[in-house]
Amino acid sequence: MSTRAVYTFTGSQGDFHVYKHHDGYPYASDGVSEAGGLLWIKKAKALAWDLPEFQSDEFAAAFVAANKTRPNRGDVYLTEDPLSHADAEYWYKIKKATPALDVWVDVYQANYTGRIKTFDLIMDGALSDLLTSERVRRPAA
Repeated sequence: MSTRAVYTFTGSQGDFHVYKHHDGYPYASDGVSEAGGLLWIKKAKALAWDLPEFQSDEFAAAFVAANKTRPNRGDVYLTEDPLSHADAEYWYKIKKATPALDVWVDVYQANYTGRIKTFDLIMDGALSDLLTSERVRRPAA
């Protein structure tokens, strides 16, 4: 079963949303490789403009370019409404941090109360800090 997620990139150009069909949990490691939403954002950061330059549309494009690698080409795509994906378990909101030494990430997890779905903030901070804390919290098996 895939863990789906939506990524929203916010800046002066507006909000741009990307849906990713798999590995949307924040972080996981099996001792050999790492996966998860925070890693996918890091991959995009490597293709985007160097900070302090941050354009939400360009970062969203970098995210698609960095993460559209599976043989099934429909696994990463732009979407108009982040809340239209009823199967999304996580929602990431990415913007330029202040000061602009990194990107700021808010991570939300789906919460179901009966048939009502909401997203609860589970972590937020600079991308590098979140990755460091997740690597400490979830060491390789």
